[in-house]
Amino acid sequence: MTVDGPYEIPPLDNAADISRTTAPQPGETLADTRNWAGFGLLFIGVLLAVAAAVVALWSFGTAALVLTVLAVMTVLAGVALIVVEQLRRRARDSAAPEDAPAWQAIVPPGS
Repeated sequence: MTVDGPYEIPPLDNAADISRTTAPQPGETLADTRNWAGFGLLFIGVLLAVAAAVVALWSFGTAALVLTVLAVMTVLAGVALIVVEQLRRRARDSAAPEDAPAWQAIVPPGS
């Protein structure tokens, strides 16, 4: 008998399989490298916001306004990147089994 995937022991008492929950795990978003670009933009946006506050305290109104606009645009772009990636992940995870690649075996539940 050959096994294509990792060997698994089936549950004996029909208990829920808690080891493979679909709920997001702590740190999962941060650990996904596809989100790092969005987190980088968020970090840069926060730095620009702090710089805008410092420049505003020094009474350079025009420079503070420019830095504030850049900070808002950068933070919005970072949030947008993270949200788009989360939506792409949900769409990929919720794909129907009939959308599976041809090489992947489709096993109906309960067999």
